[in-house]
Amino acid sequence: MPPRKTNLKKAKNRKALYDYMTPAFWRAHFAVPAGIFFISLGIALGIAHSTTLQPYSATATTADNIVGWAWTTHVGWFSLNDINAGACGTPPCGSYGINIDPATSTQPHWNPSMWSVGSHSSPPDAPDATVIGHAINGFVWSDNVGFICFGNSCNIPACTGTFYPDPPGGEFYAYAEQITGTNTVEVHGWAVICNQKDAGWISLNCNDLGACDGSAGSTYYKLVYNPVTQTFHNAANTGSPFAWNGNTDGSGIGYINFYMSALGMHLDPDPEVCTDNIDNNLNGATDCSDSACVGTPACPEICDNGIDDDADTLVDCADPDCACTESICNDGVDNDFDGPIDCADTDCSANPVCMPETICDDSVDNDSDGDVDCADSDCAGDPVCVPPQPQCTDFPAGPNQADQCCNDLSDNGTGFVDCYDSDCRSLASVCSAWLQVSTGNIYANLGITGTKPSDQTGLSNTKWCLRSDQTIDWTSEESCKQEGVGNIELPSTETNYRNKLGFLDLAGMRVNNRYAPVKNIANAAGIPNTLNGTIYHYTGSGEFVLPAKTFANGLGTTGNGSGLLLIEGADLRIIDNIDYSATAVQSRLKNLASFGVVVVKNAFGAGGNIYIDPNVTKISGVYFAESNIYTGTTGSPPDDYLDMVGIFIANQFNLQRDNNTDPARPAERILFDGRAVVNPPPGLSDMSKSLPRATEVSF
Repeated sequence: MPPRKTNLKKAKNRKALYDYMTPAFWRAHFAVPAGIFFISLGIALGIAHSTTLQPYSATATTADNIVGWAWTTHVGWFSLNDINAGACGTPPCGSYGINIDPATSTQPHWNPSMWSVGSHSSPPDAPDATVIGHAINGFVWSDNVGFICFGNSCNIPACTGTFYPDPPGGEFYAYAEQITGTNTVEVHGWAVICNQKDAGWISLNCNDLGACDGSAGSTYYKLVYNPVTQTFHNAANTGSPFAWNGNTDGSGIGYINFYMSALGMHLDPDPEVCTDNIDNNLNGATDCSDSACVGTPACPEICDNGIDDDADTLVDCADPDCACTESICNDGVDNDFDGPIDCADTDCSANPVCMPETICDDSVDNDSDGDVDCADSDCAGDPVCVPPQPQCTDFPAGPNQADQCCNDLSDNGTGFVDCYDSDCRSLASVCSAWLQVSTGNIYANLGITGTKPSDQTGLSNTKWCLRSDQTIDWTSEESCKQEGVGNIELPSTETNYRNKLGFLDLAGMRVNNRYAPVKNIANAAGIPNTLNGTIYHYTGSGEFVLPAKTFANGLGTTGNGSGLLLIEGADLRIIDNIDYSATAVQSRLKNLASFGVVVVKNAFGAGGNIYIDPNVTKISGVYFAESNIYTGTTGSPPDDYLDMVGIFIANQFNLQRDNNTDPARPAERILFDGRAVVNPPPGLSDMSKSLPRATEVSF
């Protein structure tokens, strides 16, 4: 870069810079006339530079890691290192350069706020504090003003004045604040135009002199260092990339721009040494945290960062260097980073937390969790623990029964046979309330047992098939009983919410716009009657109370009537009827109202139940409970009848309604509704492909 020619003028009768560098001056120094110049002949300066500095030759070494150029309007280019293309590299300039030390050290620091305290009416003779920083030292060259020193390189007679030979604090300093990451840090301290001595001081940061305290007249300039770009500039920092030299008599070179372009002041970094605990290349990362060290023998495999740190093609726990095991089997965390969580991980197979109560009638706590046999939730649904309700044929006729109730006769002459007779219905142990699944199938892993409808009704528990891996004693209209069909695990934390029927993508449901917009809610008031294709997410504790709702169809060509209530770590309590509006669909199937509910446990096992209050007579939608569904009872029969319209999936159903008033009417009735297939609630599309079909309900 060609040097800028200028005339030189030496100020006369000037005071030492120390005496007039007050905060008030620095706030006003922008008013220094733009026509600042020097009148001394350039040839004389050249002689002065070569003779005065000769005893203290400026020498660039491999440690001089700063390169580039700076510019000032009045004296032109500064070369920061003799390796710059086009820079002066022979006498009178010779070899020169500046360096920022990758290692930190203690640095002096002025505090302008102290200057008016006690004897501090101006900069004190000793620093107010010390800080940890990266020292900046060395020399740069200007064809017009000669050598400019930085930091403690200025502490030589050739660069210090005769009227005031010592700088404030006893020595010159320059440093960058400690680099601990990728955040930009400020540079503090001084450089000196050695030929100008007292008049040549260059301030690298307005904060060092209180010139930019935010008051009226504040002037901002400062050098900064950006570890991300490894440049001494960041446009986001007010005042970057300028320094300042100016005197009260009007002399000085004014603002110095250290980053006019990409050839401005920047780092020529040293290679990172991966074992010295120093950020050698000053990019904010030290040793093995630096990407330059990844894959080197100095950096062993880190077992949880997804990177092949030791370059052996094996990542994290796949690397034998990592002894990874699922250390905690009930915390909801993949401790060994191999995919399966808690009991789904084979590491936990022998952990008592993950061993089910295998025998439910041996008086032994098989899984060592403190609960024995039927007191253990693992035995929920086992026929040993949930024996069938008494059937009519279990009770022989007795002299105290007005009708024998089980002999297909009207023994008391009323014309009503068995459980159609009110005398028999009063015997709840004989003519019990029963469940019916209309137009669907029933699946239960641990067997299907319970009350059958009375033979005289001609009704069955289900229309189509009964399927289980164990015993079935309910009835099917099609006489279809399929025992030993194999186990279908309920989607749960242990199975990562997957089973052979589909995938319940909880992680995706939490992400806004993965399946639908996600709205976090505090209570049911956040759920509108038109669901708008939205997932309503609740993550509180205790119970989420759902009052009466009548969901409306979406409107027009964009309206979406589907929606999902996702509850994590709490139970759902339904206190009134949940139903759909009877209005017709306007434009498309997406208009159809379709409500889904997913209730799951948190990592500590809380929540996951659905409770239906006994006054509720109808609920509609798709309901998934990781734990149990309770249909509710007043405890004083007869209870209200309950219609459950849709799809219901749970680990266990507790059918609590007690109403045998009408032998032909089940106390709980599940009726399939195909809305979940036609317009699945957000996030349930995968489940709806196979569970259920139009003729099937599974639980």
